[in-house]
Amino acid sequence: NLISRKDCTVNVVFGRHVLPSVALLPLLLKLEGKEKKKVVDVGTGGGFPGLPLAILFPSVEFTLVDSVGKKLRAVSDMADELSLTNVQTHHGRAELMVDESASLHYQQYDVCVGRSVAALPKFCFWVQDLLNPDDGKLVYIIGGEVEEVVTVRLEDDVPLDSLIGDGTSDKRALILTASSVKEVAKESGEKKQRVGVPGTKRKSNSKRKNREARGGWVKRDNAEKKQRGYDDFKRFDSGTF
Repeated sequence: NLISRKDCTVNVVFGRHVLPSVALLPLLLKLEGKEKKKVVDVGTGGGFPGLPLAILFPSVEFTLVDSVGKKLRAVSDMADELSLTNVQTHHGRAELMVDESASLHYQQYDVCVGRSVAALPKFCFWVQDLLNPDDGKLVYIIGGEVEEVVTVRLEDDVPLDSLIGDGTSDKRALILTASSVKEVAKESGEKKQRVGVPGTKRKSNSKRKNREARGGWVKRDNAEKKQRGYDDFKRFDSGTF
């Protein structure tokens, strides 16, 4: 279920998935000169754009993130088959990565890539803490209209056709700096989830705890008089007539 079965042909997979991923090559070339080179692909799905880019940039570390385990298992198998030693996967939600391991993920990535995963303000909220605050960038492939809160903060808006040159794509690559990602995230309306702290317990509601469940079984006290509802009943005696 990485892609629909009707689209599972060489031409479709290459044209719709591989080629748009490879189109980001010119936008990421500047990573070649950096000592610290890390890219996170959030919502990688079937490994796009992460896997094709990992092939093109063997010296760059790629972390491919998705919340669906079976997709990541397939992606991991593909990376092994391609002998991509610069690829690792992360099973989980992007917005929780920092809470799970701050030393590995907090402001550790030079570039975050994504491809029509969610509305861009929401996506910015998810990834805002992953990017290097100094020169980190978000490169996001998207089609259609984009929210004004995003367009006014764009560093660049590049049609994929101008990178591919075949006239088949209606997608664009939007580029935002790390600081702009945080600004857009503020407009998303999203709130950070509270992650439970080991060793803490939720306060109990004593009133609710002591309340008997409706319809619950209660042991009867045999010493109590039975409530039959007909204690004053008098038997009819036919001899009185």
